[in-house]
Amino acid sequence: MLKKFTVSNYRSFEKPITLDFTNVGDYDFNEECIKEGLINKAVIYGKNAVGKTNLGYAIVDVMTMIPGRISDVTLRQARTKAPGFINAKSNEQVAKFEYVFQLDSKEIVYNYEKYAVDKLHYESLKIGSELLYELNFSTEKSDFSNFQKNPKLASLNLDKLDERISVLKYILSNANLNKTATLKKLERFIEGMRSPDSVSEQMSLDSRAIEHIDYIIKADRVADLEDFLQKMDVDIKLKTVAIPGKGKTLYIDYGVKREPLPFVEYASSGTLSLVELYPYAKIFTTATFMYMDEFDASFHFGVAKLMLEQFKKNSKCQTVITTHNTDLMSNKYLRPDCYLLMFPDKIISLMNATRRKLREGHDLEILYQSGGFDILANGIGEKHE
Repeated sequence: MLKKFTVSNYRSFEKPITLDFTNVGDYDFNEECIKEGLINKAVIYGKNAVGKTNLGYAIVDVMTMIPGRISDVTLRQARTKAPGFINAKSNEQVAKFEYVFQLDSKEIVYNYEKYAVDKLHYESLKIGSELLYELNFSTEKSDFSNFQKNPKLASLNLDKLDERISVLKYILSNANLNKTATLKKLERFIEGMRSPDSVSEQMSLDSRAIEHIDYIIKADRVADLEDFLQKMDVDIKLKTVAIPGKGKTLYIDYGVKREPLPFVEYASSGTLSLVELYPYAKIFTTATFMYMDEFDASFHFGVAKLMLEQFKKNSKCQTVITTHNTDLMSNKYLRPDCYLLMFPDKIISLMNATRRKLREGHDLEILYQSGGFDILANGIGEKHE
């Protein structure tokens, strides 16, 4: 799981901002939102332009640091935003990223600094208390003493390292590591990280829906999609129709009353958005971490609640959702340590945003709308016990 993430001098973040999953309260309800002592389900609120979207881009940047297709896709998408990579107000030349992972009770601290999306300045990786390696690509100062003590790594040619390929990517591409090795576990976790909006935003909603529908048809899950949509209060029947030269296509089935209609052409934008989210809620069970920015922008508040419940059911995937929908701010769904308020320079849970001792019976939405968490404007105060 991701334990803590800090980024600075990246896009809108001039100063360091931290998303901390260790700040867990002693609540005895909605305990499924906590896993291995870390927040497993979180909802972020914040005004427009505080950086919620940029936070998603920043978190998945680590996917560019490993080998494989997911790395290539993420890097290609990141290059489309290359001009805004470094914070425009800062005099510093590099963006800084720090990831603290918790995998099988081991803490892994991964740091790197970049001049651009594909140009490294610095990188280091620590497993537990041991520094595996450290390299400044610009000055060539390094520490590979522990790296060279490892029999699986000692034979690697360090002269091949350059600022375009991370040390982590080089190791994972060239070292003969077994599946249980800590670095392989780290690779699998990073491979499973997802931020649907940041990966697919260049495509239209229709194109994204078509991509997911193709996947759903091939996986023979049309009936499950229909059931999912009906649970989301979309009363619709589906069928596949074979189109010569194009394969199977999804249609809305009206039975004997009328001819079926092409799904993508006639479904509402809200329904298409649900189709886009369906795989993340139901199919992509290998996902380890998901950051979903304004996932409910096209949804009725009732559907948004149902979607939140769907994401809660997948305990294997650490999930962070951003929204402006305060109907979701309730102890019925999460808890005060899992609702986070984001500002340009900090992210703080409701639990730490008030002097009140928040309990299950508190109406979090009313407290929020009435200014009960406005203490944030002047810093965090002492909590009442």
